[in-house]
Amino acid sequence: MKVIPSVDISEGKAVKRVKGVKGTGLVLGDPLKVAEEIYSMGYRQLHVVDLDGAEGTGNNSDKLREIAKVGFDWLQVGGGVRSLERASELLRAGASAVIMSTLPFTRPDEFYKIIDSLGGDKVLVSLDYDSQGYVLIKGWKERSLTLNDALRSLRGIKGVIFTYVDREGTSGGIDENAGKWAALVEGIKEYAGGIGGLEDLLKLKAMGFNFAVVGMSFYTGKVRGIVEV
Repeated sequence: MKVIPSVDISEGKAVKRVKGVKGTGLVLGDPLKVAEEIYSMGYRQLHVVDLDGAEGTGNNSDKLREIAKVGFDWLQVGGGVRSLERASELLRAGASAVIMSTLPFTRPDEFYKIIDSLGGDKVLVSLDYDSQGYVLIKGWKERSLTLNDALRSLRGIKGVIFTYVDREGTSGGIDENAGKWAALVEGIKEYAGGIGGLEDLLKLKAMGFNFAVVGMSFYTGKVRGIVEV
Protein backbone atom coordinates (compact mmCIF):
# COMPACT_ATOMS: atom_id res chain seq x y z
CA MET A 1 0.00 0.00 0.00
CA LYS A 2 1.34 3.39 -0.98
CA VAL A 3 1.13 6.52 1.16
CA ILE A 4 -0.09 9.73 -0.51
CA PRO A 5 0.53 13.07 1.23
CA SER A 6 -2.21 15.65 0.85
CA VAL A 7 -1.92 19.36 0.13
CA ASP A 8 -5.08 21.31 0.97
CA ILE A 9 -5.21 24.85 -0.38
CA SER A 10 -7.18 27.80 1.00
CA GLU A 11 -6.71 31.42 -0.06
CA GLY A 12 -3.48 30.53 -1.82
CA LYS A 13 -1.88 28.81 1.18
CA ALA A 14 -1.36 25.16 2.03
CA VAL A 15 -3.26 24.33 5.21
CA LYS A 16 -4.32 21.30 7.24
CA ARG A 17 -7.62 21.72 9.01
CA VAL A 18 -9.14 19.70 11.84
CA LYS A 19 -12.40 18.10 10.68
CA GLY A 20 -12.54 20.62 7.86
CA VAL A 21 -13.16 23.63 10.11
CA LYS A 22 -11.67 26.83 8.72
CA GLY A 23 -9.13 28.47 11.02
CA THR A 24 -8.13 25.26 12.78
CA GLY A 25 -5.00 23.14 12.38
CA LEU A 26 -1.89 24.22 10.51
CA VAL A 27 -0.93 26.89 8.00
CA LEU A 28 1.91 25.41 5.97
CA GLY A 29 2.67 28.24 3.54
CA ASP A 30 3.33 28.15 -0.19
CA PRO A 31 1.64 25.07 -1.70
CA LEU A 32 4.31 24.78 -4.40
CA LYS A 33 7.14 24.67 -1.86
CA VAL A 34 5.24 22.10 0.20
CA ALA A 35 4.71 19.94 -2.90
CA GLU A 36 8.35 20.24 -3.92
CA GLU A 37 9.49 19.10 -0.47
CA ILE A 38 7.13 16.12 -0.62
CA TYR A 39 8.54 15.18 -4.03
CA SER A 40 12.12 15.50 -2.74
CA MET A 41 11.30 12.92 -0.03
CA GLY A 42 10.55 10.29 -2.65
CA TYR A 43 6.77 10.51 -2.89
CA ARG A 44 5.48 10.21 -6.44
CA GLN A 45 1.74 10.50 -5.77
CA LEU A 46 0.01 13.60 -4.42
CA HIS A 47 -3.52 14.41 -3.26
CA VAL A 48 -4.57 18.05 -3.67
CA VAL A 49 -7.82 19.64 -2.49
CA ASP A 50 -8.94 23.15 -3.37
CA LEU A 51 -10.85 24.01 -0.20
CA ASP A 52 -12.11 27.30 -1.61
CA GLY A 53 -13.53 25.42 -4.57
CA ALA A 54 -15.24 22.94 -2.27
CA GLU A 55 -16.81 25.76 -0.28
CA GLY A 56 -17.77 27.78 -3.35
CA THR A 57 -15.70 30.81 -2.33
CA GLY A 58 -13.21 30.82 -5.21
CA ASN A 59 -10.51 28.59 -6.65
CA ASN A 60 -6.77 28.07 -6.54
CA SER A 61 -6.22 26.99 -10.13
CA ASP A 62 -2.96 28.92 -10.41
CA LYS A 63 -1.48 26.95 -7.50
CA LEU A 64 -2.70 23.68 -8.97
CA ARG A 65 -0.98 24.43 -12.28
CA GLU A 66 2.28 25.14 -10.45
CA ILE A 67 2.10 21.88 -8.50
CA ALA A 68 1.38 19.92 -11.67
CA LYS A 69 4.81 20.94 -13.00
CA VAL A 70 6.69 19.38 -10.06
CA GLY A 71 6.73 15.96 -11.72
CA PHE A 72 4.49 13.64 -9.70
CA ASP A 73 3.57 10.41 -11.46
CA TRP A 74 0.02 10.67 -10.11
CA LEU A 75 -1.76 13.88 -9.12
CA GLN A 76 -5.36 13.58 -7.92
CA VAL A 77 -7.20 16.85 -7.47
CA GLY A 78 -10.54 17.64 -5.85
CA GLY A 79 -12.53 20.48 -4.36
CA GLY A 80 -15.56 21.91 -6.10
CA VAL A 81 -15.41 19.68 -9.18
CA ARG A 82 -19.09 19.92 -10.07
CA SER A 83 -19.09 20.43 -13.83
CA LEU A 84 -17.52 19.06 -16.99
CA GLU A 85 -15.89 22.44 -17.53
CA ARG A 86 -14.14 22.39 -14.14
CA ALA A 87 -13.09 18.76 -14.46
CA SER A 88 -11.67 19.38 -17.93
CA GLU A 89 -9.83 22.49 -16.70
CA LEU A 90 -8.09 20.52 -13.94
CA LEU A 91 -7.07 17.74 -16.31
CA ARG A 92 -5.66 20.30 -18.75
CA ALA A 93 -3.77 21.86 -15.84
CA GLY A 94 -2.01 18.56 -15.24
CA ALA A 95 -4.20 16.50 -12.90
CA SER A 96 -4.05 12.75 -13.50
CA ALA A 97 -7.60 12.38 -12.18
CA VAL A 98 -10.28 14.57 -10.65
CA ILE A 99 -12.02 13.81 -7.38
CA MET A 100 -15.76 14.36 -7.00
CA SER A 101 -17.79 14.07 -3.83
CA THR A 102 -20.98 16.08 -4.35
CA LEU A 103 -22.07 15.82 -7.99
CA PRO A 104 -22.43 12.00 -8.02
CA PHE A 105 -25.19 12.29 -5.42
CA THR A 106 -26.87 15.59 -6.30
CA ARG A 107 -26.84 15.40 -10.11
CA PRO A 108 -25.97 11.83 -11.11
CA ASP A 109 -27.03 12.39 -14.73
CA GLU A 110 -24.51 15.21 -15.04
CA PHE A 111 -21.90 13.12 -13.25
CA TYR A 112 -22.23 10.28 -15.75
CA LYS A 113 -22.08 12.72 -18.65
CA ILE A 114 -18.67 13.70 -17.33
CA ILE A 115 -17.69 10.03 -17.07
CA ASP A 116 -18.78 9.48 -20.67
CA SER A 117 -16.88 12.55 -21.84
CA LEU A 118 -13.61 12.18 -19.91
CA GLY A 119 -13.49 8.46 -19.25
CA GLY A 120 -13.95 6.74 -15.91
CA ASP A 121 -10.18 6.30 -15.54
CA LYS A 122 -9.98 10.07 -14.96
CA VAL A 123 -12.47 10.17 -12.09
CA LEU A 124 -12.30 9.19 -8.42
CA VAL A 125 -15.25 9.57 -6.06
CA SER A 126 -14.56 10.64 -2.50
CA LEU A 127 -17.09 9.25 -0.05
CA ASP A 128 -16.75 11.73 2.80
CA TYR A 129 -18.65 10.04 5.60
CA ASP A 130 -19.50 10.48 9.28
CA SER A 131 -19.69 8.10 12.22
CA GLN A 132 -23.35 7.37 11.44
CA GLY A 133 -22.41 6.05 8.00
CA TYR A 134 -23.81 8.94 5.96
CA VAL A 135 -22.03 10.56 3.04
CA LEU A 136 -21.48 14.31 3.47
CA ILE A 137 -21.64 16.67 0.48
CA LYS A 138 -21.29 20.37 -0.38
CA GLY A 139 -18.14 20.95 1.66
CA TRP A 140 -19.33 18.49 4.36
CA LYS A 141 -22.33 20.72 5.11
CA GLU A 142 -25.12 18.31 4.13
CA ARG A 143 -25.88 14.62 4.58
CA SER A 144 -26.66 12.57 1.49
CA LEU A 145 -27.01 8.79 1.06
CA THR A 146 -25.80 6.10 3.39
CA LEU A 147 -22.41 4.67 2.50
CA ASN A 148 -24.02 1.44 1.44
CA ASP A 149 -26.47 3.15 -0.94
CA ALA A 150 -23.77 5.48 -2.25
CA LEU A 151 -21.51 2.58 -3.14
CA ARG A 152 -24.35 0.78 -4.90
CA SER A 153 -25.04 3.85 -7.02
CA LEU A 154 -21.51 4.19 -8.44
CA ARG A 155 -20.24 2.58 -11.63
CA GLY A 156 -17.55 3.07 -14.25
CA ILE A 157 -15.09 5.04 -12.11
CA LYS A 158 -11.39 4.52 -11.39
CA GLY A 159 -11.89 4.11 -7.66
CA VAL A 160 -13.14 5.43 -4.35
CA ILE A 161 -11.59 7.48 -1.54
CA PHE A 162 -13.16 6.85 1.86
CA THR A 163 -12.72 9.98 3.99
CA TYR A 164 -13.77 9.55 7.61
CA VAL A 165 -14.74 13.13 8.38
CA ASP A 166 -15.11 12.66 12.14
CA ARG A 167 -11.38 11.92 12.42
CA GLU A 168 -10.06 14.07 9.56
CA GLY A 169 -7.11 16.18 10.70
CA THR A 170 -6.99 14.64 14.17
CA SER A 171 -4.45 11.76 13.83
CA GLY A 172 -6.81 10.10 16.31
CA GLY A 173 -7.08 6.70 14.68
CA ILE A 174 -8.81 5.27 11.64
CA ASP A 175 -12.33 3.93 11.21
CA GLU A 176 -11.84 0.33 12.31
CA ASN A 177 -14.82 -0.71 10.16
CA ALA A 178 -13.48 0.75 6.93
CA GLY A 179 -12.49 -2.66 5.61
CA LYS A 180 -16.09 -3.77 5.16
CA TRP A 181 -16.69 -0.82 2.84
CA ALA A 182 -13.45 -1.38 0.94
CA ALA A 183 -14.55 -4.93 0.20
CA LEU A 184 -17.48 -3.56 -1.80
CA VAL A 185 -15.31 -1.53 -4.18
CA GLU A 186 -13.98 -2.57 -7.55
CA GLY A 187 -10.98 -0.50 -8.60
CA ILE A 188 -8.67 1.68 -6.54
CA LYS A 189 -9.44 1.91 -2.81
CA GLU A 190 -8.09 4.84 -0.82
CA TYR A 191 -8.59 5.90 2.79
CA ALA A 192 -8.19 9.22 4.62
CA GLY A 193 -9.08 10.40 8.10
CA GLY A 194 -7.46 9.90 11.49
CA ILE A 195 -4.33 8.03 10.41
CA GLY A 196 -2.06 8.37 13.42
CA GLY A 197 0.99 6.26 12.67
CA LEU A 198 2.48 3.11 11.20
CA GLU A 199 0.05 0.85 13.05
CA ASP A 200 -2.92 2.49 11.30
CA LEU A 201 -1.21 2.18 7.93
CA LEU A 202 -0.65 -1.53 8.49
CA LYS A 203 -4.30 -1.98 9.47
CA LEU A 204 -5.42 -0.27 6.25
CA LYS A 205 -3.12 -2.46 4.20
CA ALA A 206 -4.62 -5.55 5.83
CA MET A 207 -8.11 -4.22 5.00
CA GLY A 208 -7.22 -4.19 1.33
CA PHE A 209 -6.65 -0.50 0.68
CA ASN A 210 -4.29 0.44 -2.15
CA PHE A 211 -3.50 3.94 -0.93
CA ALA A 212 -3.58 5.88 2.35
CA VAL A 213 -3.96 9.65 2.14
CA VAL A 214 -2.15 11.40 4.99
CA GLY A 215 -2.24 15.01 6.11
CA MET A 216 -1.94 16.00 9.75
CA SER A 217 0.04 12.86 10.65
CA PHE A 218 2.44 13.64 7.80
CA TYR A 219 3.00 17.28 8.72
CA THR A 220 3.43 16.52 12.43
CA GLY A 221 6.01 13.84 11.66
CA LYS A 222 4.06 10.73 12.67
CA VAL A 223 4.22 9.09 9.24
CA ARG A 224 6.59 11.47 7.51
CA GLY A 225 8.98 9.56 5.27
CA ILE A 226 6.86 6.41 5.02
CA VAL A 227 6.29 5.99 1.28
CA GLU A 228 4.93 2.45 1.26
CA VAL A 229 4.01 -0.34 3.71
